[in-house]
Amino acid sequence: MHRCAGYWYCLYQGRRKEVFRERGLYTTMILQAGLMLILAYLAHAQGAGKSEHIIIGSTIIPNSPLADKCVSQLGRDEYNAGSKVKDCIRDPDTTPTPGALPSTSGGKTVTSNEGESVEFVCTVTGMKINDTFAWTFTPKVGVARGLPLFQKQGENAQQTSPWYTFVDNNRTVWRMTINKVQRRDTGVYSCVVLSSRSQEIQSENFTLVVRYPVQINGVSPRDPPYVRPEEPNVIYFNETENATLLCLSVGNPIPDTFWRRAEGSRRRLQSGEIFSMSKTLNIYNISVDDEGIYTCEARQGEGISRDVYNVTVRVQHAPIVDEKQDLVRKRKGSSVELVCIIDSDPLPATALWYKGDNLLTVGTSTQHRSRLVITKLSHKDYHNYTCVVTNILGTSSCQFVITGRPVKPTIISSHLSPKMHVNTLEWTYEDYDTETEKTFRIYYQQKNHKKGGLKGMPFYEVGLKFNPQKPMHYNTTIHDLRANSTYSVVLFAVNAYGQGDEEEFEFRTAAVERKKGRDQKNQPTAAPQVGGNGHMTSSTMAAILMSICSALLLL
Repeated sequence: MHRCAGYWYCLYQGRRKEVFRERGLYTTMILQAGLMLILAYLAHAQGAGKSEHIIIGSTIIPNSPLADKCVSQLGRDEYNAGSKVKDCIRDPDTTPTPGALPSTSGGKTVTSNEGESVEFVCTVTGMKINDTFAWTFTPKVGVARGLPLFQKQGENAQQTSPWYTFVDNNRTVWRMTINKVQRRDTGVYSCVVLSSRSQEIQSENFTLVVRYPVQINGVSPRDPPYVRPEEPNVIYFNETENATLLCLSVGNPIPDTFWRRAEGSRRRLQSGEIFSMSKTLNIYNISVDDEGIYTCEARQGEGISRDVYNVTVRVQHAPIVDEKQDLVRKRKGSSVELVCIIDSDPLPATALWYKGDNLLTVGTSTQHRSRLVITKLSHKDYHNYTCVVTNILGTSSCQFVITGRPVKPTIISSHLSPKMHVNTLEWTYEDYDTETEKTFRIYYQQKNHKKGGLKGMPFYEVGLKFNPQKPMHYNTTIHDLRANSTYSVVLFAVNAYGQGDEEEFEFRTAAVERKKGRDQKNQPTAAPQVGGNGHMTSSTMAAILMSICSALLLL
């Protein structure tokens, strides 16, 4: 590059260049104006009479019958109309005639089973070498317009998918084959022809319906917190919520889907009973009683295709506790173990022990039980105990009582007394604490007497009398009874820790005093008494049995 030899010289050189550019622009404008005048003149001459040329825009074409025909068909106003008319004149075989645009035929609905091959045939008439042919695919869902699969213009062909085979017969019969159709191939396939002359489109549609057997792809919900990775077929719900199970069944034809219980339930649904005739199973206000295995079954008609899917439902809840023994009787100095059984889902669950209202720092717990051990029971340990178990969904508790009160006695006497005015009661008593002094108290009253509770009843108080021939057996005699009357008896033991559990009993006195001796076997036997319903009464049966026993003793 040459440097300017000073400012004025550079200014002179730049001005010269600008002058040259302006002169070139003026020259171009003059030439264009002259060309336009010539074209205007020729157009005027053509309009005034027969002209030797046809002018379309800036294109001059020699006039001829073929040129007139091409101009009449293609027109003068389209973009690049002059070039199209020249092409028309050079290739008379492509000269269009009215109504000679390409047309297609062959559209229909095709049904196929999954895995089979399908062929579509599209017949095209009037197609020229510069026209464009294409196959497109519009899936059943997800795409609004056709996806290109194949396109051909002249000898140039493009294919976008290897899953299809395309064949044409001299641009007249176009075939497309789908090898081993899949359910994803369901949709509309179109053969499309684009005219290179008019830019018009002709098309035919083929609707493909793919049939495939029923299949269940699982059950929803399938994500946390409802499903845990280590248990993919177990679904968890919280107690009292409304649970919904959705069976993800597919198939064509669309299968009938229903839910049933795979195992027995404690309420609502028994084993094998159909619970829902749709894909959706709703369990309102779900509880632990609804836990179990549920089966989703889908069918495509009788004997065509079916599938089943099992899912286990678990209900997360506040802890459920159960005491192994709520009332514990132990003597002083002995060892006591209180056990609280825990059913908690979810884990973990914490267990706290209370003595009355006081929190204890002792106690050991595992996932399913908590223990409180008292190694040497003292008088102050006789109290109420509570185990409180908590998880993230709630709290439950179980109650225990450690006591030294006596146990319940068991009366073994006959309900029918052989005497008219007295009766001997006999009972057994299994004493867990032989070191503590205790007595028995017996309350009794005539059964048809006005009831006034224990305070209104006469009672006997009997001390313990050990019989070495009958260990743990005790008896006492009640006097001044009425003949042929029924009496109610309440028997319990009392010691320094309080009253024990009550044993209730009834007996009836004899109407006639029974004689003793060998002469009794010669006495006539009274006719058995029969109740109003035609059956022998219990008192009559007892009297007969006692008579037989007495007779046997005298033999």
